[in-house]
Amino acid sequence: MEEKSKRFVHFETNRTTIYEVQNKQIIKIKEDVLYFNETLVNNELYDKLDQYLYSLNNENIFNTKNIRLCATGIFQEFSLNEQIQLIIHIFVKHGIYFNIINKELEQFYLNQEINNKKVNNIIEGMWKQEFRKVVICGSFQKNMTEICELMDKLKQHNVEILSPWTKDVVQETLDTDFILLEGQTLENERDSWRHKYDHMNKFIKADAIIVCNPNGIIGKGTMFEFGFITAYNKRVIFTNEPKDMSILFPYETGLNNIK
Repeated sequence: MEEKSKRFVHFETNRTTIYEVQNKQIIKIKEDVLYFNETLVNNELYDKLDQYLYSLNNENIFNTKNIRLCATGIFQEFSLNEQIQLIIHIFVKHGIYFNIINKELEQFYLNQEINNKKVNNIIEGMWKQEFRKVVICGSFQKNMTEICELMDKLKQHNVEILSPWTKDVVQETLDTDFILLEGQTLENERDSWRHKYDHMNKFIKADAIIVCNPNGIIGKGTMFEFGFITAYNKRVIFTNEPKDMSILFPYETGLNNIK
């Protein structure tokens, strides 16, 4: 498998399909019949997924850096706790995030158009526009330039950024421990929690949380936010491979079609 190629594995109720990006096009390279419709979230389901992923590894299809897993169909019917347990299992066993796409987002992907024609599958729609709404996390003190560049790139792909909603900051706060965005005020040092909570509350409406970490290092403020992110069962994507994380949790690295 080429270093920079992208591959997607789409798990459905009775079918699992593998796609690859070739010359900016999504090409189906493999399809297997796997029945999940009568499988509960227990060891039987885990074993079935494990065996399939191990088989991909043996065929040199599996690569944790360039492969993405997503699931629809019966997986959407699992309870939130069942989905979380499944995501944890796949991450612990295989080091990959298991992205269970909700029905609303699935329909958004299937409604995408390429050359004025509806996409042929969910992966094509995902490649066209993967996110509707996102929250960007990262150190405003250290990486504001990179965060602003990321905001511009996302907006070029029609992605709504829930937070930060502006690149303009209150200049007087640039060299302080808590940077304010234009329009924000700070009544006292405790008032910073109000702004922090407002930022994290937007996680609920986001399709994903994108962490801008150009040097790989994660700041204390962002580490604090991960507890809220995982509690909401939200997808986390780092722009660069994270370094020195005290606790590993399910995440992805790199944005698929945003350069």
